[in-house]
Amino acid sequence: MKEFNRKLLSIALPITIQNLISMSLNLVDNLMIGQLGSAAIAAVGLVNQMNFVLILFLFGASSGTGVFISQYWGNRDLKNIGKTISTRFEDYLRGLDSYFSCLLFFFPQQIISFFSRDITVVTAGVAYSKIISFTTFLIPFTFVMAMALRTIEKPKIPMYISFVVLAFNTVGNYLLIFGVGPFPEMGVKGAAIATLLSRLIEFFLYLYVLLKPVTALTISRHEFLDFDTVFFRKLMVVALPVIVNELLWSVGMTTYSFIMARIGTEALTVKNIVSTLESFGFIIFGGMSAATVVMVGSELGKKNYEKAFKNAIKLLNLMVVIGVITGIGIILLSRFLIRMYNVEEVIKSTVVMVMIIVGLAQPVKMFNGLNIVGVLRSGGDTKTAMFLELFSLWGIGIPLVALSGIVLKWPLPFVFLMMLPEELFKASLGMLRVHSRKWLRNVID
Repeated sequence: MKEFNRKLLSIALPITIQNLISMSLNLVDNLMIGQLGSAAIAAVGLVNQMNFVLILFLFGASSGTGVFISQYWGNRDLKNIGKTISTRFEDYLRGLDSYFSCLLFFFPQQIISFFSRDITVVTAGVAYSKIISFTTFLIPFTFVMAMALRTIEKPKIPMYISFVVLAFNTVGNYLLIFGVGPFPEMGVKGAAIATLLSRLIEFFLYLYVLLKPVTALTISRHEFLDFDTVFFRKLMVVALPVIVNELLWSVGMTTYSFIMARIGTEALTVKNIVSTLESFGFIIFGGMSAATVVMVGSELGKKNYEKAFKNAIKLLNLMVVIGVITGIGIILLSRFLIRMYNVEEVIKSTVVMVMIIVGLAQPVKMFNGLNIVGVLRSGGDTKTAMFLELFSLWGIGIPLVALSGIVLKWPLPFVFLMMLPEELFKASLGMLRVHSRKWLRNVID
């Protein structure tokens, strides 16, 4: 038990601190943009929702890669860990970031107009999107590096980098949004420029870590751009279902935004504020999921199947307890934070009601997240995880929300309530899968 607790804290604590810093500074950014009014919040939220598709695609690819890295780490096989990183990076360079960048730069008006008919929202969104499009060239590499460093039990490095980058972004937002001192007042454009500069700093910091002997995870410039076709195919057997999972899940989240936008700008604003406040409930989740990948995946790499199973059950039970605590926390916190937004009173009261629903759902949502991202994927059971995620979302959640919001025109709190049946379905089948033990597999042999 002491070894279990030590490893859990050594991995989860730095990532939790990093997430706390990230969520806090993101909230400050959101509040600064919120001072520009509801249209600015909705516009930035829509562009970030489009960027969210790329980020979750990358998260899926990184998670699939993480299955291999965690199991290689169980055997301390640094050579194949380096090969895994360079293979994924080369894959990203093959056009994914260029595709998203073109969409965000050349077609922002068409995309944003599809979601919102409010001309003020569209105008602000286009200005923000054209600048933010350049960040797509930088995000893939930083995603893979952060994941790899956490998996080899070096989570403090991403924590330090995140602190530097997010602090710079927050100061940059303050200076450029409001025009402090010699800086011009740029509104949402200022927020976009600050984000782009922050991503550049993040990219070069991770590049330095990889190419210099900062950790055991160091590869040469030649290895950095090497591509092994056979190894890539082996990776894709496990990673492809995760990529499809995250891509279609992100499209599903964007569909939720589309539904809210069709209900009205007020509904979209409520969703964006709720998403920001809800993220505080998942501060600990990032640390727990990273710890699960290591503590379950490394044992599977060593073929210690019974220990991997016991670790998984302990971590899932702990996640439910954490979900109860954080659920209560965000309900109480939301009542204070909503006062800091410059929005109409009806929006504030709606957000408070919706946050009660969100808070009560936290234990189930956090269990599902850890089970899919941390447990099932660690064993390479990515097809089952994909089925659980996508069927519950597209077969249950989205139809219920569309029916209640667009067709029946229910009040917003009841529309948000219709997102919960998918979580209950996912939890029920997910628990059955865990106890079947069919997910306990070594994928690197």
